[in-house]
Amino acid sequence: MAPRASSLALTVSPISRAVSTESWRVTLNYQVPPPPGKRTGRYINQPDKGDTVDEHIPTETTMHNGRLLSPPASLETTGFCLHPWSTQCKDFSNDEEVVKSYYPEMRALVKATSGADRVFVFDHTVRNTNNTNLNAAAGGSAAPVPRVHCDYTADGAPRRLMQFANAGVYSHLRKRVLNERDIQELAAGRFAFINVWRSIVDAPVERSPLACCDTRSVPKSDHFLYELLFPDRTGENYSLRFNEAHKWYYYPHMKKDEALVFKVYDKQEDGPRFVFHTAFEDPLTKPDSPARQSIEVRAIAFFTGDVLDIDGEPGSFKLPEEGFLQS
Repeated sequence: MAPRASSLALTVSPISRAVSTESWRVTLNYQVPPPPGKRTGRYINQPDKGDTVDEHIPTETTMHNGRLLSPPASLETTGFCLHPWSTQCKDFSNDEEVVKSYYPEMRALVKATSGADRVFVFDHTVRNTNNTNLNAAAGGSAAPVPRVHCDYTADGAPRRLMQFANAGVYSHLRKRVLNERDIQELAAGRFAFINVWRSIVDAPVERSPLACCDTRSVPKSDHFLYELLFPDRTGENYSLRFNEAHKWYYYPHMKKDEALVFKVYDKQEDGPRFVFHTAFEDPLTKPDSPARQSIEVRAIAFFTGDVLDIDGEPGSFKLPEEGFLQS
């Protein structure tokens, strides 16, 4: 199936030609593949059992200025895109305000950039370069992640979707909480996990900006599994073997009214599916630059034209517009 066209024409913001440097050399942290008998990953909130490796190789590579891409990047080509998209959210440390004010804004943005029929925003993380802990407490912030990775795998993303069968997701159209059978029906059609990243302070992003890798430059053979070993479940990321062909981009001096949208999984296989990304230290950044403060939201986009109902008839399943609401 060909990629769906965006439902709204969007353009790169006027700042897009403000930085003229096309490319420069930077250092990114690539994961070390595991030796025989080991697996790559880390234990979270439980003791390390000694059967994992979590090592990185600082690797020099070329970074390209995403603002100079012509035509601009898109979800259908590179797997990521930058768009002007202002926010009315005032306090990003207040989870309730973020959910009530910011989530609807991001749902509209993901819907516009992906052409999805329905979008649910389900999670967010606030990050600050002054922090060192990668895991944020409730209402707090986490450190940027300086590791080349993609948030989901081909097997892990469908499992993550199925976990919402127990999450109290309320459908206003069905007037009840969606059950496992509902989620299975959704999983039968096309869906994508999409993230949105932006600064939450007025100063442009200088320290630890976020870079994305053009999916067209990453062969599947470069992917390998990274496991997040929680006491009650195992999450999966993809790590990446270094390849000089990887083409990295970032958008210098991102402002608060700009948003970086990128896919971390798409069930559709004939286009971008997994956007690898990482925070990194830009050698062009001044040492006295302010801390990076950012928010990343995570969403699921559903393309309901592909969804069959439980009897195999097309078009009977309808999703709520309001997004994920806890019952």
